[in-house]
Amino acid sequence: MYKLLNFFLRSNFFDKLPRFVTRKIFKIFKIFFVETDLNELPINNHSANIDKAYQQRSVLQNNDEFYKPFNTCPYLLEILAIYNSVNSGIKILDFGANNIDNYIYLNKHLKKFEYNYYDLPEHNNFILNLQKENKWDNIKVINDLYSIDNNIDFAFFGSSIHYVSDYKKKLDIIIKKNPKYFIFSHTPFFTSNKNNKDIVVKQVNIHPTINYAYLLEYNNFIKFMEKNNYKLITKNKNNFIKFLNFKNFSNFSFLSFLDLIFIKNY
Repeated sequence: MYKLLNFFLRSNFFDKLPRFVTRKIFKIFKIFFVETDLNELPINNHSANIDKAYQQRSVLQNNDEFYKPFNTCPYLLEILAIYNSVNSGIKILDFGANNIDNYIYLNKHLKKFEYNYYDLPEHNNFILNLQKENKWDNIKVINDLYSIDNNIDFAFFGSSIHYVSDYKKKLDIIIKKNPKYFIFSHTPFFTSNKNNKDIVVKQVNIHPTINYAYLLEYNNFIKFMEKNNYKLITKNKNNFIKFLNFKNFSNFSFLSFLDLIFIKNY
């Protein structure tokens, strides 16, 4: 059954179906991703849609003491707060930051907090305008990774790195800035006896938006980080989306979304 279903979900015919039809298909099969024959991510992958109303609502949440945003890393504040309690300040790069809600939330609870926002140019421009409107002085919108300050404390990737075609080149640039920690949340990894290279998958659960992403080969990723003097200190399965599954995949010894934290070896 899954062989035929995968073939159908990979097709352009599926992409052109009305949204109400694809929603029914998803409710029946609950398939999120399908493996492709691509070797790399397509050009202009991942949409740059900006929910401006949501961004403005997030700004207003600054006065709500119980506000907590939608975040693939629900314990991020706790990690940063512990670090901040024994250090004079904290500087974070949020790679693929998307919404401003993460900054709003963290800024309310952290002292001497510096936030570097990095995303697609359309997002960067919108957030830069928000920054000017609200006169935030501890946020920096990054258009060029080379402009990141040296020795940031945390480089945070909230379910983002697998959507980046040249992600190792991006990581190389950031690594040269000597962050003390890397946090990768809600990121798909696999191991297989039949393949040791990243796999391109098609994301089909948010139709009519069609994204492509990498399943990252776990052992190669760990070796890449170790080669750059970063040691894995925490690995956990991420259950942020409780019924997310890969039941239509086969020939994998391990396949799951993970949270990984690395520390710099000095």
